[in-house]
Amino acid sequence: MTKRRQSAVSRVSEREFAELRQAAVDKFERESLERAAKIHGPSVPELTANAARRSTVIMLASRVAVAAMGWIGSVLIARSISPEQFGQFSLIFGLLGLLSVITDLGVGRVVLAKLVESNPWDVSLVTSAFISLRIALGLFGYVLAVGYVWVLGYPADVVEATAIAGLVVVVATPSHALSVMYQSRLRMTYVAIAEGLGQLVQLIATIAAVLWNPVLVVLVLPAVANEVVAAVIKIRGVRKGIAGPRPSSRVQFRRWREMLIEAIPLSIGFAFVTLLSKVDVLLLGKLDTFDSVGLYTIGYKFADLLSIVAITVVTPVTTLLVSAWPDQLDVFRQRSREAFIVLTLMGSAALVAFWPAATEVLALLYGSRFAAADTSTRLLVLGTCFSMLTQLGLMVLVASGRHRTYPWIAIGGLVINVVINLVLIPRMSFNGAAIATVATEILLFAAIWIVVFRTLPVRKLFPAVPFTIISAVCAGVVVLGTLCVERFGIPWLAVSLVAPIMMIGIVAMLPISDGKSLTSLVRPRGGNA
Repeated sequence: MTKRRQSAVSRVSEREFAELRQAAVDKFERESLERAAKIHGPSVPELTANAARRSTVIMLASRVAVAAMGWIGSVLIARSISPEQFGQFSLIFGLLGLLSVITDLGVGRVVLAKLVESNPWDVSLVTSAFISLRIALGLFGYVLAVGYVWVLGYPADVVEATAIAGLVVVVATPSHALSVMYQSRLRMTYVAIAEGLGQLVQLIATIAAVLWNPVLVVLVLPAVANEVVAAVIKIRGVRKGIAGPRPSSRVQFRRWREMLIEAIPLSIGFAFVTLLSKVDVLLLGKLDTFDSVGLYTIGYKFADLLSIVAITVVTPVTTLLVSAWPDQLDVFRQRSREAFIVLTLMGSAALVAFWPAATEVLALLYGSRFAAADTSTRLLVLGTCFSMLTQLGLMVLVASGRHRTYPWIAIGGLVINVVINLVLIPRMSFNGAAIATVATEILLFAAIWIVVFRTLPVRKLFPAVPFTIISAVCAGVVVLGTLCVERFGIPWLAVSLVAPIMMIGIVAMLPISDGKSLTSLVRPRGGNA
């Protein structure tokens, strides 16, 4: 009897011990999950249209400020050095921009879909692999940049300046990976602050360089300082968990292969499009003079403003498109159409403001010798209006996983662009390069949206009626504004201020989409609208 009682007591003790052990395990796991929630933040980000609009407004304000400060810096540099030196300066940064073919590879757009998923631990591993991959790509790009100018026998000061300016690529490439993390959570405020403060530091350093020692090697240093400051601020936000799950301390290099393979079509296409956007500067530098390069690249200062607008609008919209595909096709269509109409309107407003006043604006900002670039600058701004819509079309394809045909479009555009440049640059110098750019951008725009129309199972993605109406109104206001300045002697500043207001006012009164006015299309909605 005693043995039975002891056995029963023993079984009860074992059962109680097992229950206590399980309770301890459950408590540990619960506390671990709570700590993870505090560290990583919510597992499901707030991916709503209102969040996207907030990100767009914040980033647009930041990038307008960044562009203004960058513009002031470029004006100071253009006025402080000779035309040949400014051409060398433009060539260096044109080359570094071209290196995004190597340093980006389109991987960020593919990784975005992985970062939107709700598993914080997997996201943490993806981000660490993504950042390490971009560090490697940045170092590789730096070697290519310095090697290019050295092998082709550029002057020693150009090689030395490239070796310094190339540090921009080393820092900016992984820094962009951090921006993608913020984008996946639509938390772009930190990115806006980082870019704004970085550009402010660059402007202050540029002013100091111009006053102290305006030579090529010194003038490239502020751009490096810009990227370092921006990267430090982004890192601080990531460490706080603002950009979502923190990157893991363990890097899974096997994920590099997965990322690169998934991004191959986009990488190839993006590589050729980047080549397309920069090859005109390199061809002009070889077929013409550094002075022509300097005059031509001034046009890109204005075109880049529209590119900033496009990136600002498309970045949060891409996140919404990724989250809506393929379960919410109506939302997918609505977001893409809204973004298309907004980009068309913004590009048209910029065009009607700038086209009539191009000559006077160039002379005022950069000096009378740059007024010769008025035609090429107008054309580059026009080409960027189409490029904005092409970029949106590409993101629609990326979000839906239909970007396989993109490389063929990009290759065709690059071949056409090079051929036109080879024909026109010897005959028309930088104006020929601008014509080649516009023609290529129009072809790319048409091609990308034809692919969208043919491959996506979503009707009415391309807002043909709004595009036609806005384009027609834009053309009419451009002609009227140009006549006012050139024929009737109306001050260009008044025309530049009134023309976009007039165009937007006319468009706002018209039912541009399914009987709806512009105001109803862009009016914020509550909740997840």
